[in-house]
Amino acid sequence: MKQQYLINVKKVDNRLVIFLNGENVFDSGIVHDDPDMDRYIDITKKLEEHPEFTSELIFEGFNDSYNSTKENELNPWHFSYRVIKRTLDESGNVVIDADMIIPYDEKHLSNPNVRAINNTYKIVMKEKDYKVVSNSLSQQFYE
Repeated sequence: MKQQYLINVKKVDNRLVIFLNGENVFDSGIVHDDPDMDRYIDITKKLEEHPEFTSELIFEGFNDSYNSTKENELNPWHFSYRVIKRTLDESGNVVIDADMIIPYDEKHLSNPNVRAINNTYKIVMKEKDYKVVSNSLSQQFYE
């Protein structure tokens, strides 16, 4: 059996940037109207580069609205993602997808042009398997 570690980005409104150990692994660009994305980002090789160290996975979500004219105007944001461990059989068929974190799916209003989320996960190698050992989740709502 082979293991893959993936991020499944399901929804983005307005911009999501993902970093693993300081390196950009995904940037949605500015997206409006909350489309379904269902994008998979394989982070297996990046995790395997330094298995003896703790890896840091960061999700930064921005509420960008360049057409906002008022400081106190509210703008919606929505981010939905999963971090999963995928087990494949010898033929490359998916046996199971297991969530490494509770799937994140939050939709709110906030002031425009702010960092809406700053979510960080620490990942370590334990018993030949990567595990999330801590997280720090931050969300910005309207003021």
